[in-house]
Amino acid sequence: MKVTDPYDLPYPECDPPLVKDASQIAQVRLLAEAVNEQVQDLVDYGDDVLFRPPAARLGILILPVVTTDSFAIPFFDTLVFGSNWGDSAPLDLAAGGLRVSTPGWYLVGCHALVGSATAGVLPMVRLTVNGASASSWSAVGGNYGAPNSRLAALSAVPLILQEGDLVRMEIKHLAAGSPTWEYRPHLWAVRLVTP
Repeated sequence: MKVTDPYDLPYPECDPPLVKDASQIAQVRLLAEAVNEQVQDLVDYGDDVLFRPPAARLGILILPVVTTDSFAIPFFDTLVFGSNWGDSAPLDLAAGGLRVSTPGWYLVGCHALVGSATAGVLPMVRLTVNGASASSWSAVGGNYGAPNSRLAALSAVPLILQEGDLVRMEIKHLAAGSPTWEYRPHLWAVRLVTP
């Protein structure tokens, strides 16, 4: 019996001259079963990608983090959630970031709620991959919640990531008043497509 390339689906064959052969019925049945199996695999994959995509979100256990520097690289220590990520956990505790276990296209985002004793805190955030900038700085955060609090965010940056890549974020601000400020960051990723 011959099979298709590349999926190895069986198909009936008949050498000329055409002769009726009862075995063709069995071959057509095998073809139908193989096609059915391929379609079901595709449906299952689509369900996983659309309804249960690999996703993770990281946070920091002790909040807020207080600093006097105008630049900070949050060290994430808490997995807020992680689903279908792969063989290894998305949170790399030793490096304080999100570790990619499967290469592919990802949507990655981050945000930081930043507050200070004065109204002059102007935060921005950006993403890094393996220590190198992976996005532009966000717009300056807008007012959010309590007085003198601002939320800076990047909502969905598409990135091609490889196995082992470490994704982190950076926060910077321009303070017109008190040098002490606090931040509450989160970092998240959703895998869209694998190669």
